[in-house]
Amino acid sequence: MKELRCIHRKTIFQHPSCFLKGRIKYDFKDDAEFVKLTGLPWYNTPGYKMGYIDIESDGLKVDFSTMLTWCIKDKDGKIYSSVIKKEELFKGEGDKRLVQELETKLWEYKIIIGYYSDRFDLPFIRAKAMHYGIDFPGYGDLYAWDVYYTVRNKLHLSRNSLDNACDYLGIKGKTPIDKDVWRAAKYGDVKALKQVLEHNEQDVIILEKLHDKLEFTRKWIKKSI
Repeated sequence: MKELRCIHRKTIFQHPSCFLKGRIKYDFKDDAEFVKLTGLPWYNTPGYKMGYIDIESDGLKVDFSTMLTWCIKDKDGKIYSSVIKKEELFKGEGDKRLVQELETKLWEYKIIIGYYSDRFDLPFIRAKAMHYGIDFPGYGDLYAWDVYYTVRNKLHLSRNSLDNACDYLGIKGKTPIDKDVWRAAKYGDVKALKQVLEHNEQDVIILEKLHDKLEFTRKWIKKSI
């Protein structure tokens, strides 16, 4: 068997950081072989891209709501996003373009992390995709970690909301939005939608920081979306 080396042709002792990030030049048969040969956890497997997701909508139930914006932030990286247009709202196109763009982006990831995403974001996106006849990742295609349940089970807060958890742990950046802005955004107001998108972007930024603080509290589980 060949000795494992990173992309810089160094051993694990010479470049341990590369191994931690999964930057290894070796074709593994599967995740189990990667874990066995490297001693690293499965989520460090090469190609297991990780992203933080959040969507904003004008309601909570998918059959009565429209997606206004979505954001995905790469782990330690760039934010990708999209926002609905006024003409889409008033020409009967709805949020189909947003859902298609988001679905296409999701296929780039192997691990997706959200906040109350098991009960809202992911079911909302899945239902919208099915409504529009858009392919959506199936069982085992994408793993998920909902930080909400980590906060609920590992901390003992008065409220388990993202803003309260971040506030208590000293994470700044949550941006509240006035109800009048939400109302205007629902009808395609450009300025209001910009504020919603900025709010959405801040949510994925603070979500990553919250996840970083709480990651040590629980085991990584291969939980499919």
